[in-house]
Amino acid sequence: MKIRYNEEKGVRIDKFLKEKIGISREKIKGMIKEGKILLNSRIIEPSYILKKNDVIEIKEQVEEIEKELEVHNLIKPEKKEIDIIYEDEDIVVVNKPAGILTHPTPYIKSGTLINFLLYHTKLSNIGAPYRPGVVHRLDKETSGVIVFAKNDISYWSLIEQFKNKIVKKEYFAIVEGKFPYEKKTVEFRISPDRDNPTKMKVHFLKGKDALTEIYVEKYLNNYTLLKIKPITGRTHQIRLTLSYLGYPVTGDEKYGKKNDLINRTALHSYKISFIHPVSKNNVEFLAPLPTDFLIFLNKNNKKD
Repeated sequence: MKIRYNEEKGVRIDKFLKEKIGISREKIKGMIKEGKILLNSRIIEPSYILKKNDVIEIKEQVEEIEKELEVHNLIKPEKKEIDIIYEDEDIVVVNKPAGILTHPTPYIKSGTLINFLLYHTKLSNIGAPYRPGVVHRLDKETSGVIVFAKNDISYWSLIEQFKNKIVKKEYFAIVEGKFPYEKKTVEFRISPDRDNPTKMKVHFLKGKDALTEIYVEKYLNNYTLLKIKPITGRTHQIRLTLSYLGYPVTGDEKYGKKNDLINRTALHSYKISFIHPVSKNNVEFLAPLPTDFLIFLNKNNKKD
């Protein structure tokens, strides 16, 4: 199997192959050291930075790799109307509705935002088969603005911007009770919960740093509307932070409790800003509050 690298921006060969063919970096490093992966017909280090027109040759385990690539064919485009906020040749920005997954999984291969986008447009192959063009994600019940990469240049640019905290995001959340601070900055470490692998847990001595800024937007009857700026982007960061403070997101059954007034977690990705991967202009996109949010706010509007 031969793969030609066609991008202008360089990337480590082991990282590129992990995303391209879905094999772990450790396995790729081993194959490189054993001479089973060559670059322009010569042996290189796993840290080699690819250049445009480099040719990668994979000499063994081709059947296993091709089997992985065939999985991509399992992710079928599906026709469904989606709310496109912005689109050009490099990125597509979508207002994701609550109730659908961002991307397929090994167990759920249809009905996701990626299935709908693949019917509408082409996405970067990096992240295939399950996450083509995915540079960040929103939980199934979370609604709002999300950006996808349509080519590899945009993918790596956005990944680096997330890594370097250039991407800025703002959320709205409705929480249980009266949040007692006008503004609060919360920092701790989080890691997977050993007792429940689908949840995260607060730690102070281990795990990944999670930094969140929280602002009171409006007090409601027995609830508070908050604006939240996650400085880091950890799994379930906002939901875990608010639950840990004693003000869980309304309707969040994982970190709080069910609420009959809204049939999902009341968390909405309102704004995202970043540097456009190609034009290099600063861009900002908004997703207005969805109908279920507005209905909830109207029913619970504080009356003095």
